[in-house]
Amino acid sequence: MAGTRSAGHQKSARSHIENHPGCNPGFRDHQSNSHFVQKANPYEEWVDVNEVIREMVSLMSSEAVRRAISIRTELAPELPKVIADRVQLQQVFMNLMLNGIDAINEVNAAGDLTIKSQRNPDGQVLISVSDTGIGLPPRGGQVFETFFTTKPQGTGMGLSISRSIIESYGGPLVGDRNSDRGATFQFTLPSNAP
Repeated sequence: MAGTRSAGHQKSARSHIENHPGCNPGFRDHQSNSHFVQKANPYEEWVDVNEVIREMVSLMSSEAVRRAISIRTELAPELPKVIADRVQLQQVFMNLMLNGIDAINEVNAAGDLTIKSQRNPDGQVLISVSDTGIGLPPRGGQVFETFFTTKPQGTGMGLSISRSIIESYGGPLVGDRNSDRGATFQFTLPSNAP
């Protein structure tokens, strides 16, 4: 059953990515898909976050290559599983990864998108998504405000929804400008695993 559910979620995530407007061919803006919003009744289960990251990287790889963007992962081995809704985590990763790709695209140069996972000293799962794009506006926190967008076709919903999802699991989602170029978004997820 878990394998079928995972395959179904991957197919669902793929259909949402394939509808992104900047992606090949005919993609629609991932933030304007009204059906791809936080679910009212999440289906929580033990989730391997590294597996979700690998799925999303696989789904995004052709789009990244098309835009001369390298996606790198640094995934901690033996990362504990978390209790979460897999589709919601896919949504968060998709929003962060597509925003990073769009930000890199704004600088009109090849760039890097890096997704890292690790276990912090408190035993929580710490995730970061970094890009070498245009960075955050001076008031970086405003990117999480509903309807705030820097994109001509954006709705300003993706980061707001992502933050709500992560906060529902007790972790913060924060974004900071990188010292050199781009931005890094980080969040934590609690793990009950030893």
